[in-house]
Amino acid sequence: MLLRKGVNIGANGDAVAEPIAAATASGAGEVENFARAVLDELAKDNLPPLPNYYQLYFEKALDEKPYEFRKAMSDMIEGESSSEDEKRMLMERQLQEGFGIFKEILQNVATLFKSVSNMTQISKRRMQEAKAINNPSAVQNLSLALNNDLEKLTLALNSQAIVIKNLYTKSAKIIQEVKGETIYDSQYGIFNKRYLTEQVRAEIAHIEKFNHHSTLMLAKLSRNVKERVGSEKQLGLINRTISKLFMKTSRRSDIVAHFGEGCFGILLKHTDEQNAARAALRVAEMTSGSHFFIADQEIKLEVRIGVATLSVSQEAETVMVRALDAMNKADEEGAVYEIAPLDEGEKTDE
Repeated sequence: MLLRKGVNIGANGDAVAEPIAAATASGAGEVENFARAVLDELAKDNLPPLPNYYQLYFEKALDEKPYEFRKAMSDMIEGESSSEDEKRMLMERQLQEGFGIFKEILQNVATLFKSVSNMTQISKRRMQEAKAINNPSAVQNLSLALNNDLEKLTLALNSQAIVIKNLYTKSAKIIQEVKGETIYDSQYGIFNKRYLTEQVRAEIAHIEKFNHHSTLMLAKLSRNVKERVGSEKQLGLINRTISKLFMKTSRRSDIVAHFGEGCFGILLKHTDEQNAARAALRVAEMTSGSHFFIADQEIKLEVRIGVATLSVSQEAETVMVRALDAMNKADEEGAVYEIAPLDEGEKTDE
């Protein structure tokens, strides 16, 4: 049982369920009424609509709804979720296997070092023995003994080298597999293109199921500014600034990623074309407020933006190409943004 400001959210859930039960409609209207009623309960109990509070009231209220409604909501929530836990588990298993291999490599290197160290001691002992020998035959026997010792060391080294090579190959394969599952761009501290593609693909599936609007926005530094900057190092610094500005202006539900070669993508979930255009103007305005001084010249940042509406009739890659073409067109024409048209015969999902 949990008490919040005198409100008893117990097993029966009456404090939340009764007023929410009055919210009746059908389809999306019922969901909207349900969500509104949860917010009303939070306000009634003087609780801010923070995610934790809202989830608590939402779940308790949902328990009192009919099975069909609960099932529909469950499907919707599952549709919005991802299999990140499974991916993380797989990655951790691969990393653990990789750590085990590195441990074996270190053990074999230690064995290798021990063999070389032993051989060094043997050589020193043989040299001391040689100093006390005047008989040529005895010197020859000593040389043969030393040669046998070297042959044994060579066999041991070759054997260890093969083991280490095989372990290294296995570890390199694991590293490549883990790298193939990464979602982070270390250069800019945001998501990478692979993750953005996955999210666009997943969002298209959500649109097909729940019939809402989402858009993809691609942005890059204008060609004019790039030519004035010139230096790759300076361009890198400017692009890092742009990525931070994009993170600052985006919503928590948006996906900000590095698309590649200084181009950045923002997946605007539940955002139609008109609102995406407003977001593009907002991003451009915020970016233009930043200035850089290179040598004696002041450079005002300018970005060119392409906006593409997601469509259930197109693959994620096609949507990205549309946004990329629109962005390049905006750059050629000196426009702040360009909205990508749908292919002939297609339309956005109503």
